[in-house]
Amino acid sequence: MSKSIMRNVIFKILLSLFNIIIPVIIGPYALSVLGDTLMGRYYFGDTVYNYFFVFASFGIYQYGLREVSRVREDKKKLSKLFTSLFIIGCIANVIAIIAYLIFSYTMYAGTDKFPVLMIFTINIFANVFYIEWVNEALENYNFITVKTILVRLTYIILLVTTIKASGNFYQYVFLSSLYVFFNNVISFLYIKRFIKFDIKEIEIKRHIKYLLMGVLLANANVLYTQVDRFMLGHFIDEPSLLRYTSSQLICTMINSVILAVIYVTIPRLSHHLGKKDELMYESLLNRVVKVYFAFLFPAALGIFVLANEILWLYGKEKLSGAIPILQVFAFYIITGGIESILTNQVIYVKRKERILVKYIFVCGLINVTLNIILLLLGKFTPRNAILTTALSNSILIIIEYYYVRHTLKVNLNLFSIDKMKYFLISLVFIPITSIIKHFIHGTVKISIATIFVNSLVYFTILLVIKDEVLMMFMEKFKTKVKR
Repeated sequence: MSKSIMRNVIFKILLSLFNIIIPVIIGPYALSVLGDTLMGRYYFGDTVYNYFFVFASFGIYQYGLREVSRVREDKKKLSKLFTSLFIIGCIANVIAIIAYLIFSYTMYAGTDKFPVLMIFTINIFANVFYIEWVNEALENYNFITVKTILVRLTYIILLVTTIKASGNFYQYVFLSSLYVFFNNVISFLYIKRFIKFDIKEIEIKRHIKYLLMGVLLANANVLYTQVDRFMLGHFIDEPSLLRYTSSQLICTMINSVILAVIYVTIPRLSHHLGKKDELMYESLLNRVVKVYFAFLFPAALGIFVLANEILWLYGKEKLSGAIPILQVFAFYIITGGIESILTNQVIYVKRKERILVKYIFVCGLINVTLNIILLLLGKFTPRNAILTTALSNSILIIIEYYYVRHTLKVNLNLFSIDKMKYFLISLVFIPITSIIKHFIHGTVKISIATIFVNSLVYFTILLVIKDEVLMMFMEKFKTKVKR
């Protein structure tokens, strides 16, 4: 394998860091210019679009990533698979666009939401050219990183030069959709240089049953945060949706850096399973989990203790009521991270998506039921919405973990002390941050001091106990320096 996992992780983390910096600039700027009501309207349009995006995508991303990883060394099989999945994707997107237009016109014609929904049609059309699953399966993370950074920079320049007032709201929505379109098309043109269409031996039926499972899987996942967002936007109000979505975006931005470890290793894990190498698979899996937890827990606790400061920096007084929401989201990303390991790195790569759909769907229904109960009781708030989602996710983890350990017989102990020590160490952030806030005042000063002191304490403890993950990174760094 010519491309090292460490190199792929570095590129993925670089991209994720960039994807954090840009929304940190865009989010506060757009919120200050457009206001909370218009931004809430934008997020509602995004929520509705995402329901249809699930059908438009047709489960191709995950399935394509897994299957291309297995045949990437055979050019003929690769071309045949790529062509088949692309044609299926085209058909799925056409059907999704028609359904989306009918739904939008029937439900929201004549409302303020309708023009936003119409602009989002561009995103579904752009999805025809979304073939990043091929680049990821072939581990072309250098291209993905450079391309995305350049397109994003162009987007942000256009944003700050053209969006000046609330009257530019529709231009903002259009610009966001245009970014998605060009980001996808450039990737498509790049991959077509290396993989040609082969329509002679395309296979549709063979893939459909697995892709349908992917659609069901994605639809089951919609029953979590997507349902929360839709219900808040439809039954409560747009500012409530804004507070929920802003907290979700902040956690997603930070978590995406850590999740790089998960997604970068999926092709390699699938490759090992394709070669029937269970020992290599389990060895890599356990190493990846340790690395992931080493960053997941401190990041989540960091968000929890700095929730007030993060929200002020992101949206100032407009998001002051979102502090408890962001703190609950900090817990949610822990449950989401653990569940992502079980789903993406074990159950899905082992082609057990049929049982996975059942588990996710059942726990998703629990979340929807709890939301409806809260709504009837008049207790449905952004904070309670994410609490029920985190609870449903925790139940899902218990079910999946039992299945992985006792049915699939995978040698994976997620809750052993060598993995959970990172959570225990991260708990020191709470008293340390309380002390810092007692002596230091000012949002920026508190943030800098908290991040510096907590990071120093965390890595010092890891160094003292000679933590395996830290030692590995130090060894890698020494090797690079010697070169």
